[in-house]
Amino acid sequence: MNNPNEIFGFPIDNKSKGALNSKKTYYCKFINAKCDKQSRIIKYPMGVCSVNHSNSKPIICPNRFLEENIVFKNISKSAFGTLDNILLFSEVKLNSVGTFDFVLVKHKPISNKVDDFCVVEFQSDSTTGTGKLVDALKDFMNNKNINNQSYAFGMNTYNTIKLSYIQMLIKGQVMESWNKNIFWVLQKFVFDNMVNRFNLEQMMYNKKHKTQYHIYDLEKNGNLYNLNLVEKKSTTVANLITAFTHQPTPDIDSFVEKLEEKIKLKVGLLVE
Repeated sequence: MNNPNEIFGFPIDNKSKGALNSKKTYYCKFINAKCDKQSRIIKYPMGVCSVNHSNSKPIICPNRFLEENIVFKNISKSAFGTLDNILLFSEVKLNSVGTFDFVLVKHKPISNKVDDFCVVEFQSDSTTGTGKLVDALKDFMNNKNINNQSYAFGMNTYNTIKLSYIQMLIKGQVMESWNKNIFWVLQKFVFDNMVNRFNLEQMMYNKKHKTQYHIYDLEKNGNLYNLNLVEKKSTTVANLITAFTHQPTPDIDSFVEKLEEKIKLKVGLLVE
């Protein structure tokens, strides 16, 4: 069953006053403001936070990880061992590297001097056939019951992983050279997919590693879903590079067969 799981912060079967108000005003409780996710197809925000797909509930909006600062509290405890004297900054740019989603800074008491810091990156999943997901949202906004309806969208998890993997290499090298931690916040669905696709090994938890993974899932709690930290893993840039450069090579014969089939069907363009 492929359909939305949460819309404007609430499960699609939640009929509470808060859920109805969020639906009416397009309010996102995770950013404490109107949902800022847009679509070309509709005039109001694309308020789908997570979806039901392949017996999982993939998060497709990074703002979903902002629930009650759970993620940042867990990272602060892991990185600094405390929640005291911690400040959070978003969208911090670094020349030649890009932008860090967030930086958690531990400052010295009653001082503006930096004691320690770590980088935090969110990685949500993305969809294919997103027009069908928009159809589901439109049906929901038109008060149709979509609980048992299935919509023909898919997950673009491989593309999500490819893009984030490069960032893990680039930003991970910087953090290792600085001897500072970078925490990747992602869902178990995405993390497991990454490990399997790249045949990653040695993905244990080692506090000394500078690339850390905090892996979450959505857990039903009454008529809401809450973020739940299910695993901690870590790795080194060297391990990521080894996996990246040792991918299995596809069989050339099967590729040539595909080319010959195209020749037979004459589906190519003539080069003149």
